[in-house]
Amino acid sequence: MIKSVRVVVGVVATISLLACAGCTRTTGKTLESNPEFLQIKASLDESQRRNTQLADDVKKLDSARAEAESKLAETVKTRNGLQVQVQELVTSRQNLEAKVDELGKARVNLETRVNDLAKSRDDLQKMVESLVDTRGVLEKQVANLTKARNAALEDARSAQTKVDVLNDKLKAQTQQMVDLQDQIKSVRTVLQQLQQKLE
Repeated sequence: MIKSVRVVVGVVATISLLACAGCTRTTGKTLESNPEFLQIKASLDESQRRNTQLADDVKKLDSARAEAESKLAETVKTRNGLQVQVQELVTSRQNLEAKVDELGKARVNLETRVNDLAKSRDDLQKMVESLVDTRGVLEKQVANLTKARNAALEDARSAQTKVDVLNDKLKAQTQQMVDLQDQIKSVRTVLQQLQQKLE
């Protein structure tokens, strides 16, 4: 762009010089006193000033373009990095979704197990209640059996006492029978002796 501006300025300057040269040949006046020359010179100065300004603007534009290209490169690099991060996030999300699915299945399994355990607990509770009732019945039976055993023991002791008394009586009667038998023998002996004397 700078080269184009310089070419334009050179062409304008050349045309101006040629025009001025023509004017001096025809009129014989000096260039400094020629109004057209002065006007062309002023235009040339303005063009040079604009050329300098345009050159500065071009430099600024080149600098801005270079900065923009640098920022663009950074942006592209950042975009690539963000794309990598996005892909990593997508992968992480997919992994999390898979884990969520697994946790959902595990939760369903746990709920099933909890329901089974609750049912088992209810069954055990019923069994415990039944065992408690059975224990109460058994305790009553044990109490009755204990009472019956105590009564039987008391009857046995009473019967043993009676047996002991009867044994004592039996022994006494047996002794009496033995004594009677001895007496009978003595009486028979005496009778025999008396009979022999009577004969």
